[in-house]
Amino acid sequence: MKKLKLWTIILHSLIAVIHKNTISVLFFIEFFIIEKWLNTNGGFSDKFTNLLFTISMLSIVGKLLIIISLFVNKTVTKHLMGLLGVVLLYISFRYMAYPSFPNTDFHKWAFWSGIPFIIASILLFYQQFTVLKNKFLKKNSEVADV
Repeated sequence: MKKLKLWTIILHSLIAVIHKNTISVLFFIEFFIIEKWLNTNGGFSDKFTNLLFTISMLSIVGKLLIIISLFVNKTVTKHLMGLLGVVLLYISFRYMAYPSFPNTDFHKWAFWSGIPFIIASILLFYQQFTVLKNKFLKKNSEVADV
């Protein structure tokens, strides 16, 4: 499951961001948008930049939760953090893939380059959900037997 978590993070970082005459991947956008936000004292005048900032913050927090879940030993905490991280990555992907600006192809490029991320994250979500479900069913059956 560790490899799947890492692949999910990598594939999410490689989603293409294409706007006007700029082509980049999400990893670079996350890095540079935070620097720009810190230099402008927390405000953007452009709606597209605000959208990129929201996407970046959601994806950074989601990726951090997944990375932290790699080092946590408690099963329930590990998988809950991983599930929450995947959900935050889904939300950031939704903002990228949903057409929110007229006359742009930003969302189309993000959607098609994000298909590998969706596949990997569905597998990861299913594995973590199954482990949690089995853990809670086992715990409930032990309580019922007593």
